[in-house]
Amino acid sequence: MVDTHSRGYLLAARRMVWCGILLFVLGLVGVAGSQSDGAMSWECESTCRRVESGLWNTVEMAGALSAGTGVVLLVAAFLMVMLRRPRSESESDGR
Repeated sequence: MVDTHSRGYLLAARRMVWCGILLFVLGLVGVAGSQSDGAMSWECESTCRRVESGLWNTVEMAGALSAGTGVVLLVAAFLMVMLRRPRSESESDGR
């Protein structure tokens, strides 16, 4: 079984939190960037309408995927910390 009170276990949970935050923020930036006015252009052949390029659609999809992955990492790290096994009697005595 995994020792949930080891330094490595807590370090992995901490890294998951920070990676989750980073991915979530980068995903939100990607989605917000693809929704900005700079990402849209006007196409006026017969009628004028706003058009988004395929690249910006890809950026939006990647941003949404990144934000979703960040949330999953944050939830997993939270569960890793909150659902740790209690220390056994032999470990709490210092043996």
